[in-house]
Amino acid sequence: MILFETTSSVFEIMWDIALALFIIRIAFVYFLLSFTSGAIVVYFRLAEIMPLHHLTQPQSELTTLSIWLIAVTLWARYTLVTYEVPRVGGFRLAIGALATVFMLFAELVGGVVLYEKGHTAWIWDTDSLAAGLGVGSLCLYAALPWLLMKVEQETDEMGETYHGHENKPIVAAVPTVAVTGKSGQNGKKHI
Repeated sequence: MILFETTSSVFEIMWDIALALFIIRIAFVYFLLSFTSGAIVVYFRLAEIMPLHHLTQPQSELTTLSIWLIAVTLWARYTLVTYEVPRVGGFRLAIGALATVFMLFAELVGGVVLYEKGHTAWIWDTDSLAAGLGVGSLCLYAALPWLLMKVEQETDEMGETYHGHENKPIVAAVPTVAVTGKSGQNGKKHI
């Protein structure tokens, strides 16, 4: 059987699955907190800002974009600190990218399902400046966990949060034991 002839150990495979679930869970929490705060900001924009100040849709979107970016930055920091995510760029980029996929899926569902005129009117009625800034904010949203790692690195120079994993790649953070490594450990040669 091919299952027993692989060079990867079961522990390596299980560790990879655990890392994937770890990243998926943290990305979903980051997305959920950001999406909830975004829904609150949109409700505030539609109920309070637009009617009181007589703003158009693009003007109100540009007004509340900064509030959403501040909230997302705080949620990214909160998520990283709560789950004690190591300062490994690959982990943080994977968390941001997966959270962005969740956010894009939620935007797509919200735009297509909840918009009454269909998806073509939703796409073509969007202001180009607001759409461009929305795409830019989603790119920032994806990179934010990694960017926060760069900010945290400045505090490491002060000696506040040093733990020794800052410069390790993902491969060094995950210990691997292969078939050849096992035979060397036991003092026997594996055939």
